Amino acid sequence: MARRKLATVFGILAAAGALSAQPDAPPRFRWQAGQALTYKVAQQTVVQETTLDEKAEKAVTADTRTSLALTRVWTVKDVTPAGAATLEMRITALKRDIQQPDGKTIAVDSANPDDAKGMAAFLGQPVVVVVVDAQGRLAEVKETKGGSPSRLHAELPFRVVLPDAAPAPGKTWDRAFTLKLDPPLGAGEAHEFTQTYTAKGVQNGLMVLGVTTALKAPPKTAGEQLPLVPMLWTGDVYFNPAAGVYHAARLSAKAELTNHLGEGTKYVYQSTYSEDAVGK
Repeated sequence: MARRKLATVFGILAAAGALSAQPDAPPRFRWQAGQALTYKVAQQTVVQETTLDEKAEKAVTADTRTSLALTRVWTVKDVTPAGAATLEMRITALKRDIQQPDGKTIAVDSANPDDAKGMAAFLGQPVVVVVVDAQGRLAEVKETKGGSPSRLHAELPFRVVLPDAAPAPGKTWDRAFTLKLDPPLGAGEAHEFTQTYTAKGVQNGLMVLGVTTALKAPPKTAGEQLPLVPMLWTGDVYFNPAAGVYHAARLSAKAELTNHLGEGTKYVYQSTYSEDAVGK
């Protein structure tokens, strides 16, 4: 009897060891038709531009500060057998404050009925419809209102492309994307970027993935680089592997471009971005 019990114990331990030796399944988005994913976004941006005042014969710095807060809801419309989902995005709340160089502030808030009327064309309406696969890759942009499809490829709906296999801490992988600059930012020219992800381990059940973004071939002049700076995000993205959902992001982008409008001019850009899942 004792030998049988001991053999059973050893059998359980051996099975457990075999299971633990198996590689973990790669992290994946697990979409469900009808699922609604709500996120709160906050972004603060400071632009300081130094130009030359010809009349005063001196440099003048203009400081513009923008604070944006919004709530957006992604609804899963359907899911393919391969795990790709068609998602529809609505903005349900928006507040924006712009502090201009002259000190005046322009503020809009969807909580204000008058401001909400001015947002009627997009507030609570489907503004983006995309297809995203189980790794977070943007497979198709079906519809976008008030924005460029190229921008969605640059700033993914869920901020991350998951690796092909379960990543060990320190493992890196890349994705390439192209940003096309449409008017008024450009004349249709395209710029190539590389985004690198780094597995940083697990915290409180969330995978922490570092993100860095770089231009493959930066334009030669500072003036040409200026509209590309907001895409140079770096920071961390958090993914919930148990639920198969994107959870949060903490990102920043900054740059200092000298002589962008001639000798003695300067453009300084700083932006922080946070996004957090709301509810389960």
